[in-house]
Amino acid sequence: PVSSPAADLSSVYMSVTAGSAECLQARAFDCKIPMRNFTSLDYVASLESCGGTWTAPLWMTPDTWQWGAGSGEVDSLEACPRSGLFMNFAGGGSQLPVAGVTLDKVEGLHVTVRKDDEGIVTIATCRQEDELVDGQCGKPSYDGCDDCLSSGEFACWCNGEDNIYSSGGCTSGTDCLWTLVSDIWNGVDGDEGYMGCMVEVPELGLEAGKPNLASKCAVSVENIVVRGEGGGAIQWGEGSSEAC
Repeated sequence: PVSSPAADLSSVYMSVTAGSAECLQARAFDCKIPMRNFTSLDYVASLESCGGTWTAPLWMTPDTWQWGAGSGEVDSLEACPRSGLFMNFAGGGSQLPVAGVTLDKVEGLHVTVRKDDEGIVTIATCRQEDELVDGQCGKPSYDGCDDCLSSGEFACWCNGEDNIYSSGGCTSGTDCLWTLVSDIWNGVDGDEGYMGCMVEVPELGLEAGKPNLASKCAVSVENIVVRGEGGGAIQWGEGSSEAC
């Protein structure tokens, strides 16, 4: 079950207040991820009572956000649309639902985000009881961008050129730094993303664009591990805290 133990800098815990429209967010402002050094992100996610609630337990946003689906945003787990749980890329790449789960209860779901040497980004999920390799879900197999995008087993973002390195977050003039974010967005208004994610959920009596005031959504993200080049420690970006 989702719970909040003593302070743990490698985990995030949050829950909504039933009967209220509210937006909650945790952001690792002080720990900048340089995409050119980044190779993988791992964590274990659990959710309870999140049906009809737009939540993104852990995602990566470029410090310079532009170009929408070409931004380079990595929504490794997101209830968008809020009728299910998905591996997303802000509308880009190949986005897939997480198989075999509902938003009512997800416990111990391991998530692995990888970036290969060509800048292709993939998202894979597996169960904690499954066999992990070096603490990660099995490595996706593909031959280039088109093959990656056509897979139905893992989510993929690439553009066939310089991939993530030519995304909006890493193009000329940007710092090519990303930040980790966790949020639950159960508010009353927002941007295009809000309208795309806050869909109608008839079985819960929810109209499109309306918050779920009956939600008791609780989310935990534990054992966050970010790896850098060669699978070793990440070299945090300029201005990052020593605490990272």
